[in-house]
Amino acid sequence: MRNVWTVAKREFAHYFVSPIAYAVVLLFLIILGLLFVVNVYFLSQQSGFGGGGEPTMQFVFGPLSSLILFFAPVLTMRLMAEEQSKGTLELLLTAPVREWEVVFGKWLGAWMFGLCLIGATAVYALILFAYGNPDIGPIYSGYLGLALMIGAILAMGVLASSLTGNLIVAVAIGYAFTLMIWIIGFASDLIQSLASGFGGRSNAIVEVVNHIDFSNHFQSTFNRGIIDTVDIIYFASVIAISLFIATRVVEARRWR
Repeated sequence: MRNVWTVAKREFAHYFVSPIAYAVVLLFLIILGLLFVVNVYFLSQQSGFGGGGEPTMQFVFGPLSSLILFFAPVLTMRLMAEEQSKGTLELLLTAPVREWEVVFGKWLGAWMFGLCLIGATAVYALILFAYGNPDIGPIYSGYLGLALMIGAILAMGVLASSLTGNLIVAVAIGYAFTLMIWIIGFASDLIQSLASGFGGRSNAIVEVVNHIDFSNHFQSTFNRGIIDTVDIIYFASVIAISLFIATRVVEARRWR
């Protein structure tokens, strides 16, 4: 694991000298901050926030999960693609480090930066505690869900980055992966109507689609204060499968 940690520290440190990473963080926090202020204002008007109203982080976690969906692929676009475009991937693989250590280390470095990004939003929770008495359970479960979700999206971003040496193409592929798995749940009604001819199996098909649906595993559980091992296993599986395929792609490039 020493090689993994070395690669992870290198990638994590790179984010703090990358102007793209700073731009992403700044835009991310500005958008989320504006949404927080707007939601708190309407909450104060409708339920007396700070005067008997019950503050909640759900109106932060909802937009935050959507922002992660759009910003995470930008954070991973260079991880493997830049190495390929500069020809340094082959040089890296000649070192005493295995392919899975490179892939896992790069993902780990990106995930640590993503956790720092999510951690910066804890200031909103502190504001809620300063002016109210929110339920701490949904806050803990929400942050756990966000940590798992951004880890899964970053893993898919690493896979996308391993498929090409072009940064723009890497971002496009990353968006394609995440959007496909994010909006598939909207197709459940359509699938149910199309599968009606299969009798009772239509419900099984819809159930499978809903299980694949990325947003369903966060919005219906973690964001409501529920921690389900099924959702934890789901996100862990997305991470493992994405990194496994990315490792196979890197191995294939080694032998070209």
